[in-house]
Amino acid sequence: MPKILVSCAAAEGHVNPFLPLVTHLVKQGHEVVWICGRAYRQKIEGTSAKFVGMPDAFDPKGMDIYDFKPELKKLKGIAQIKFYIKTWCYDAAEPTLKIIDDIRKDYEPDLYISDPMVYAPYLKAELLNRPSINLHVIPLTLSSKDHGPFGTGIGPVKSVMGRLRVRVLNFLVNEILFRDLRKECNAILKELGLKTEKNIFNDFLERTTVVFSTTVPGLDYPRSDMPDNIKYLGPILPKAKPDFVEPEWWPELFDGRKVILVNQGTIANDISELILPTIEALKNENVLVIAVSVKEEIKNLPKNVKTAEFIPFINLLPYVDLMVTNGGFGATHMALAHGIPLISSGGSEDKMEVSAMVTHAGCGINLRKLSPSAKAIRKAVKEVLNNPKFKKNAERLQKEIASYHPLDLIAQTVDDLTK
Repeated sequence: MPKILVSCAAAEGHVNPFLPLVTHLVKQGHEVVWICGRAYRQKIEGTSAKFVGMPDAFDPKGMDIYDFKPELKKLKGIAQIKFYIKTWCYDAAEPTLKIIDDIRKDYEPDLYISDPMVYAPYLKAELLNRPSINLHVIPLTLSSKDHGPFGTGIGPVKSVMGRLRVRVLNFLVNEILFRDLRKECNAILKELGLKTEKNIFNDFLERTTVVFSTTVPGLDYPRSDMPDNIKYLGPILPKAKPDFVEPEWWPELFDGRKVILVNQGTIANDISELILPTIEALKNENVLVIAVSVKEEIKNLPKNVKTAEFIPFINLLPYVDLMVTNGGFGATHMALAHGIPLISSGGSEDKMEVSAMVTHAGCGINLRKLSPSAKAIRKAVKEVLNNPKFKKNAERLQKEIASYHPLDLIAQTVDDLTK
């Protein structure tokens, strides 16, 4: 059977979709080596893949990413995206290539599978003329004439002025804002003897054999200039945990009140940004609020609010009527897989794009702020609960998501690429 080298960023939202995929591939008889952060070693070895640690200088080792790289706290939007790309794609490329070469002394991969944040495997695959798969576990970073550049949160445009604006923005992003990163990227490529890039977003995707976008067309932006190697996979969703111990308040989920889940996420997890304003917004409403993830005690917690550091969403979501989220890609898809409408407030990482996708698909409201006010949240909650169009569109996406079988599609692609 083919040998597969897998790699991804050391973050929950990146690792979690790979876990069922790697488990599936290993069960089919594939031998898998997985490069990742050391905090995920136990989970990775639970798939029966061989774990190899990523370059030590780029491994958070379980630390909060904003403590590991304090510079991120001061950056927003495109500036933050630039920092992620420079640090984990480009600066980490050379040491990651060395790790791959060490692996190849005893194990020669037939196929490379990585996420968008680990650049080195795609370069090695190209150097060795091996196939590669980009498991795109974030919104597509693709530049297009049909929508704004990645990181701007500007969705599809149709008017002449809108298209002109997008054309100007794409030029500014590629030729000015990201010119320094493109120079750094091309220095790496020249040293390796590989073709340089004119657009670090598009050319990066097009040099990969197959890009699997882990969403569905109904949620994503339509693009008239989509490259042929980009395919929709649908989200890779976790299964319900049978050993989950329900908290003592669990019966309140069935007392007739609307259930509102507010999710702060695993990276940008300052509860003052979204959880506390949501609690304040809904403390006097006849709803049950479940707030995750909350590690500390919240003083004077209203009676209609329950908090938890962790709850498997797949166990909870069947009983949720609305999710208030900071725009996490994985959590958004899990909610939509249950037909749950959303209120999204992404303002960091890729979350402003996820929030814009929610608006585009009509399955929720984008508050367009990292830390919205309680008043804005309360107004949005009432609008989503009272207007059936949001639920209807969420259920439309639920059906679309259910029509995709991502593990089978990847497994078939692996077989096709390694014949």
